[in-house]
Amino acid sequence: MPEVSLSIGRVQKEFRIGPTMRIGGLALLLLAGATTLLPEDGRPLATFSSETVDFGVRPIGESSVAVINLTNTGTSPLTLRSLAITEGNTSDFSLIQNCPSTLSAGANCSLKLTFRPIAPGPRKALISVSDGAGTAVRTAVLTGVGTSLELSSRSLMFGAGAQSITVSNRGGATIRMEPVRIAGPDARDFSVTSTYGPELTAGAACTVMVKYLSKAREVRSGSLLIRDDGCNCTPVVSLVGAGGQFMVLSADKTHLVSSITHKPVFMVGEQAYSLATNLSGDSDIEYYLSVRQSMGFNLLWVGATDIAYLVDSPNNALGDPPFNGAPFTRMNEAYFAHLDYVIQRAAAHGFTVELNVAFVGCGPWGCLRSAGWCPDLLAASDTDLKAFGEYLGKRYKSYPNIIWMFGGDLDLTRYPALKNKTIDIALGIKRADTVHLMTIENEDPYFASQDGWQGSTLWDVSYLYHVAKGLAASANSNYARHDFLPMFLGEDSLENETVSDRVERVEAYQAALGGATLGFVFGNCVIWPFGAVYPYCKIASGETWKNRLNSAGSVARQHLGQLMRSREHWKLVPDINHSVVMGGYGSGDTVTVTSRASDGQTIIAYIPNGSEARILVDMSKITSSNNRTKCWWFDPSSGASTFINAFANSGMRSFTPPDTNDWALVIDDDAANLPAPGSVDL
Repeated sequence: MPEVSLSIGRVQKEFRIGPTMRIGGLALLLLAGATTLLPEDGRPLATFSSETVDFGVRPIGESSVAVINLTNTGTSPLTLRSLAITEGNTSDFSLIQNCPSTLSAGANCSLKLTFRPIAPGPRKALISVSDGAGTAVRTAVLTGVGTSLELSSRSLMFGAGAQSITVSNRGGATIRMEPVRIAGPDARDFSVTSTYGPELTAGAACTVMVKYLSKAREVRSGSLLIRDDGCNCTPVVSLVGAGGQFMVLSADKTHLVSSITHKPVFMVGEQAYSLATNLSGDSDIEYYLSVRQSMGFNLLWVGATDIAYLVDSPNNALGDPPFNGAPFTRMNEAYFAHLDYVIQRAAAHGFTVELNVAFVGCGPWGCLRSAGWCPDLLAASDTDLKAFGEYLGKRYKSYPNIIWMFGGDLDLTRYPALKNKTIDIALGIKRADTVHLMTIENEDPYFASQDGWQGSTLWDVSYLYHVAKGLAASANSNYARHDFLPMFLGEDSLENETVSDRVERVEAYQAALGGATLGFVFGNCVIWPFGAVYPYCKIASGETWKNRLNSAGSVARQHLGQLMRSREHWKLVPDINHSVVMGGYGSGDTVTVTSRASDGQTIIAYIPNGSEARILVDMSKITSSNNRTKCWWFDPSSGASTFINAFANSGMRSFTPPDTNDWALVIDDDAANLPAPGSVDL
């Protein structure tokens, strides 16, 4: 819907124009939007990144953590006299903050909020900031619900059969219980039986058994609702069922397919590294997954454990550390239960999780805990690491949406002992899990998974880690190597860190068309930490992970995914020797990168320097039963396509992009009658 902005004094209202409604002879224009307080000239203005924080339902005595930012969106320094939890149930909420006494114009600071209910029922308080004069200039609402019920699991994942959860009353009084029920889009695919009556006495427990009934191969989801009249709330257990794996290698080991739909899959991924460690609220997790699903993303890089990028190190957002002893020993069930929940919710939204076992974080800067698990991995015994791997393998072997990722800035040239430590964990996983794919991210000078691992059979797909300079050449050479593995762009330059939007697009297209044919993983350093500090990120005033989900880089990767899914991406072969685009392709980092479908149906050429290039294409490379081609320009920044013309599939033809922006040229077999590039999935 179109948007308008109206201002009255210091109040600005952003509206989306909706339909009209008639009352008698009067037509009313329906508007929906949000109010923003505008700063007066020369005055400070405190602004919270979220005006409401809902922690959802939590058992009494258990914590949930959220992080919001306080920004001075005014034009002069803001003196902070007080910043505190006020009004209502203040004992249920706590605050830790790193704000200076004076916040300069445009500056921000982080507020760590914790909800730990002390009684059942709805709980509510405010977080208030006061200026130097003692006037409350801004508040945000904090809400949550306490329950005496404790669930043994917040989520259940099904391949087939039945599973159970235990419901316990940890309070001091009897709770009246309503009959358990199942809701959600696929509720009929699950059935439930329970052993509790209308009441659950203090200290008592009961069992709820859920059976998965569906024989459908697609993902099915629902919610188990357990009503607690004591808090007037409904704790929810997520239910997910699937009849196969979201991403497996094709029989010829060249591309990815879904064993559920049997269709080829193109990775449209994102770094969501701290999703399971720094987010605890169901609403935040669901919001992120829903937005990314709506944009066509299908893979998330998630840290299984972390030590470097945590809001509450060494704990996750629920206050649980991954280990109850030394790192990689005495795994904490509560911590991994939350990881289960996040992975299962990702499955419900159609995501494969690239599960980074233990981000290493070593390189020229050293082997430091501030960057990853490097020193702890070196100190851990082979026995402990193998046991840790086996623990993970047993826990997730039946999940339909896992790709195991190892390394993460793994510098084998400076720290060669890390190789055997990595092998320990990988072999431990393989003791229990022989189903899921494995890959590894190395550190410069090793760019692909095979580098430094000559002769190893551990890795199934290659993870290309490269930034813009030399990326096209690296993608080409790794595609052509004798120890070929199908490849994806696992990491390139981070949006909000170093490069422009255009360079972000260049990296993605040069990789995808240069040989990383499985797809890509996009990264934005405001998004992936989910509230933690990544010191190299350039965060503008007011930027949060939520409002960066529609960043230029995010949208451009969405469009690249749409383009690739609209064509035979699984058949694309990079034009390394320039036998398709034979002239005008340039050189270096502005080289035109081209791929051709192996059956001759489609050619895609990405031209990073726009109309500065005039490329010459051998039209006979298109195979067509009617000897004709259809040619299109595809705009990588907007996703729009423009029909050029139909030409014979013979001879040489030159093409010059419409302007100086980057463009993709798409040439198709006319007889295939393909839709406009990026418009419809094949």
